Amino acid sequence: MINFYLNNNVIENVKVVLFDKDGTFLDDNIYWGKLAECRIKEIIRHFNLNDNLFEELCLAIGHNPNTCKLIKNGPVGVMSRNEVIEFMVNELLKYNINTDFETISEIFNKVHSEFLSNMEKYVKFIPYSEEFIRKLKQTDLKLAVVTSDTYDHTVEILKILNIDDCFEVVIGKDNCTKDKKTGEPALIALKKLNVNTDETIVIGDALMDYLMCKNANLKASILVATGQTDIEDLQKCTNLVVNNLSEVTVENAD
Repeated sequence: MINFYLNNNVIENVKVVLFDKDGTFLDDNIYWGKLAECRIKEIIRHFNLNDNLFEELCLAIGHNPNTCKLIKNGPVGVMSRNEVIEFMVNELLKYNINTDFETISEIFNKVHSEFLSNMEKYVKFIPYSEEFIRKLKQTDLKLAVVTSDTYDHTVEILKILNIDDCFEVVIGKDNCTKDKKTGEPALIALKKLNVNTDETIVIGDALMDYLMCKNANLKASILVATGQTDIEDLQKCTNLVVNNLSEVTVENAD
């Protein structure tokens, strides 16, 4: 068992850590921001729009190409892929483009397939996260990834980051019937690991990670302000909030 220390708080006797991916250890500003730019460029090309609309459409979809940062309220990085597609269908109506879900979905799929061939350029750790994960791996903790991304895509990212051997279980959205905030993905992970809820904590960067922990009745959730959600908003959920993972220390339980 391991104790976690942060902000004068202690979480005792932890056996399992469920990690979120995007914004927690993967720099989603780099990865999803670049993908958003590629999607917008293809949409401009497909519908023969003015190239001057690039920045405007990037901002609309939730990415600031000038700062290379995702926007707090998304939709990219906050909403599901299907919700982002629906958003874009409605957004294009402002430019007199009457399209549908299937067309935008095909554009997204085409861009993503091309993007995957160069994805190594955009898969980067958030500062301090690699060291933290490797430190936990040296303990007797069981580690898993629970993400809203797909299973195959997540496994590929873990391989690129060279931490695929750090996690015993990976749960993607396609491994579940319900989304993260319901708690179901966490419970699926615990069943695979054969561990109990009261031995398990979540480390994530968003409200949905907190809700997953709460609705699965897990021990605690640590929220890290390295994603799209401001630290002030995270602190409305819990006092177990840090600026980055260097502020969390671990020790063997007595």
